[in-house]
Amino acid sequence: MSLAYDHDFSPEESEQETALIPSPKTLSDVRVLSMPEGGIDRLSFIAWDTIEVLGVGEDTVELRGHYIIERANPTSDDWVSASVDIAMRELNLTGVSAKFGPIHASVNHDIGKPSRGQVRPGTVHDKIVDSPKMCEMQAYTRFELSAVPVTVFNKEAIVLRHQISHIPPIGQGGGTGLVAIDLYRVDDPDGPPVAVLRQVRTHIGSWLR
Repeated sequence: MSLAYDHDFSPEESEQETALIPSPKTLSDVRVLSMPEGGIDRLSFIAWDTIEVLGVGEDTVELRGHYIIERANPTSDDWVSASVDIAMRELNLTGVSAKFGPIHASVNHDIGKPSRGQVRPGTVHDKIVDSPKMCEMQAYTRFELSAVPVTVFNKEAIVLRHQISHIPPIGQGGGTGLVAIDLYRVDDPDGPPVAVLRQVRTHIGSWLR
């Protein structure tokens, strides 16, 4: 699914938002069913990724770390109707696979496609005041499998979806479910895929200072 964005997240504005707009740092600071001003969120993040390395095997690995999300100002202060453009500025996840050894996942800034998305009305209960909103991120990621050894990336977006009741979405779970996204070697990007991302589940944790 292709999303339309109203915000270009210029570098100057990113610095301004980081400096001037405080973000909630605990769940008690978050206002449920409320649209906050734009800001920067550095949150703990967990992903359970199922990866098949062709000719080697398949494994599900738990990756832990954090991500940094930049939020634009919402289109309105009305929870039901408002949308918010978002961009993933940083991803730093690590884990150890029984088959592939250490794995590190990060945002792929080299592909020329930004990892960005939107919080928007997106559930079957859009017109209900206390309905959750749909948060969707189109992620472009590098996976370093140092023991194989290979570093791979996706050309097709990994679409992460969460139904959220507050922003930032501390403590919310979600992900992609079953997928079949080809992964290519960073040192042979035009060659055949060497791995496949089969499933992603995610959980957004607490605020990190």
